[in-house]
Amino acid sequence: MRSWMVTMPPEVRVEHTYPRALGFARRHGAQSVLVLHDLLAHAHARDGRVVVQASVREIAERLETLSKDTVNRRLRALIAAGVLEVVPRDDADVFEPTTYVVHLDNSGIAVHPTTAA
Repeated sequence: MRSWMVTMPPEVRVEHTYPRALGFARRHGAQSVLVLHDLLAHAHARDGRVVVQASVREIAERLETLSKDTVNRRLRALIAAGVLEVVPRDDADVFEPTTYVVHLDNSGIAVHPTTAA
Protein backbone atom coordinates (compact mmCIF):
# COMPACT_ATOMS: atom_id res chain seq x y z
CA MET A 1 0.00 0.00 0.00
CA ARG A 2 1.15 3.53 -0.74
CA SER A 3 0.43 5.32 2.54
CA TRP A 4 1.12 8.72 0.99
CA MET A 5 -1.99 8.26 -1.16
CA VAL A 6 -4.33 7.57 1.74
CA THR A 7 -5.87 10.55 3.48
CA MET A 8 -7.36 10.22 6.92
CA PRO A 9 -11.02 11.17 7.28
CA PRO A 10 -12.27 13.46 10.00
CA GLU A 11 -12.87 11.57 13.21
CA VAL A 12 -16.27 9.91 13.40
CA ARG A 13 -17.94 7.61 15.89
CA VAL A 14 -19.63 4.50 14.51
CA GLU A 15 -22.01 2.96 17.04
CA HIS A 16 -23.40 -0.56 17.04
CA THR A 17 -26.57 -1.19 19.02
CA TYR A 18 -27.14 -4.83 19.87
CA PRO A 19 -28.91 -7.08 19.03
CA ARG A 20 -29.79 -5.33 15.74
CA ALA A 21 -26.15 -4.70 14.78
CA LEU A 22 -25.28 -8.33 15.49
CA GLY A 23 -28.08 -9.41 13.15
CA PHE A 24 -26.74 -7.05 10.48
CA ALA A 25 -23.22 -8.47 10.87
CA ARG A 26 -24.51 -12.04 10.67
CA ARG A 27 -26.57 -11.30 7.53
CA HIS A 28 -23.88 -9.37 5.67
CA GLY A 29 -20.62 -10.71 7.11
CA ALA A 30 -17.58 -9.14 8.70
CA GLN A 31 -16.04 -8.03 5.40
CA SER A 32 -19.19 -6.09 4.49
CA VAL A 33 -19.20 -4.43 7.91
CA LEU A 34 -15.54 -3.44 7.39
CA VAL A 35 -16.32 -1.93 3.96
CA LEU A 36 -19.34 -0.13 5.42
CA HIS A 37 -17.21 1.30 8.24
CA ASP A 38 -14.72 2.64 5.71
CA LEU A 39 -17.51 4.30 3.76
CA LEU A 40 -19.01 5.79 6.92
CA ALA A 41 -15.63 7.17 7.97
CA HIS A 42 -15.47 9.13 4.70
CA ALA A 43 -19.16 10.07 4.41
CA HIS A 44 -20.85 13.40 4.93
CA ALA A 45 -24.41 14.59 5.36
CA ARG A 46 -26.15 15.93 2.27
CA ASP A 47 -29.82 16.87 2.27
CA GLY A 48 -30.40 14.76 5.39
CA ARG A 49 -28.77 11.68 3.86
CA VAL A 50 -25.42 9.99 4.50
CA VAL A 51 -23.46 10.28 1.22
CA VAL A 52 -19.99 9.07 0.30
CA GLN A 53 -17.92 9.03 -2.86
CA ALA A 54 -15.36 6.23 -3.18
CA SER A 55 -13.83 3.85 -5.66
CA VAL A 56 -13.22 0.15 -5.11
CA ARG A 57 -9.48 0.80 -5.38
CA GLU A 58 -9.57 3.58 -2.76
CA ILE A 59 -11.46 1.41 -0.28
CA ALA A 60 -9.11 -1.55 -0.79
CA GLU A 61 -6.05 0.67 -0.34
CA ARG A 62 -7.41 2.21 2.85
CA LEU A 63 -8.42 -1.13 4.37
CA GLU A 64 -5.23 -2.95 3.28
CA THR A 65 -6.69 -6.32 4.33
CA LEU A 66 -9.22 -6.77 1.50
CA SER A 67 -8.49 -7.14 -2.20
CA LYS A 68 -10.20 -4.98 -4.83
CA ASP A 69 -12.23 -8.02 -5.90
CA THR A 70 -13.43 -8.66 -2.35
CA VAL A 71 -14.33 -4.99 -1.85
CA ASN A 72 -16.24 -5.05 -5.15
CA ARG A 73 -18.19 -8.16 -4.11
CA ARG A 74 -19.04 -6.67 -0.71
CA LEU A 75 -20.18 -3.39 -2.29
CA ARG A 76 -22.42 -5.27 -4.75
CA ALA A 77 -23.90 -7.30 -1.88
CA LEU A 78 -24.60 -4.14 0.16
CA ILE A 79 -26.22 -2.54 -2.90
CA ALA A 80 -28.37 -5.62 -3.50
CA ALA A 81 -29.43 -5.58 0.18
CA GLY A 82 -30.45 -1.90 -0.06
CA VAL A 83 -27.80 -0.72 2.42
CA LEU A 84 -26.07 1.26 -0.34
CA GLU A 85 -27.75 3.14 -3.15
CA VAL A 86 -25.71 4.18 -6.18
CA VAL A 87 -26.31 7.81 -7.17
CA PRO A 88 -26.69 8.00 -10.97
CA ARG A 89 -24.00 10.03 -12.67
CA ASP A 90 -23.61 11.87 -15.95
CA ASP A 91 -21.65 10.29 -18.76
CA ALA A 92 -19.11 13.10 -18.32
CA ASP A 93 -18.36 11.82 -14.80
CA VAL A 94 -17.45 8.28 -15.91
CA PHE A 95 -13.96 8.52 -14.38
CA GLU A 96 -15.16 9.91 -11.04
CA PRO A 97 -15.53 7.55 -8.06
CA THR A 98 -19.01 6.21 -7.46
CA THR A 99 -21.27 8.14 -5.10
CA TYR A 100 -23.35 6.11 -2.65
CA VAL A 101 -26.19 6.97 -0.29
CA VAL A 102 -25.90 4.86 2.87
CA HIS A 103 -29.14 3.54 4.36
CA LEU A 104 -28.63 2.43 7.97
CA ASP A 105 -32.32 2.05 8.87
CA ASN A 106 -32.90 -0.94 11.16
CA SER A 107 -29.21 -1.94 10.95
CA GLY A 108 -28.32 -1.13 14.53
CA ILE A 109 -25.45 0.98 13.15
CA ALA A 110 -25.24 4.76 13.43
CA VAL A 111 -22.55 7.29 12.58
CA HIS A 112 -21.86 10.55 14.40
CA PRO A 113 -19.18 13.16 13.73
CA THR A 114 -17.05 13.89 16.75
CA THR A 115 -16.10 17.33 17.91
CA ALA A 116 -12.59 18.42 18.78
CA ALA A 117 -11.99 18.78 22.49
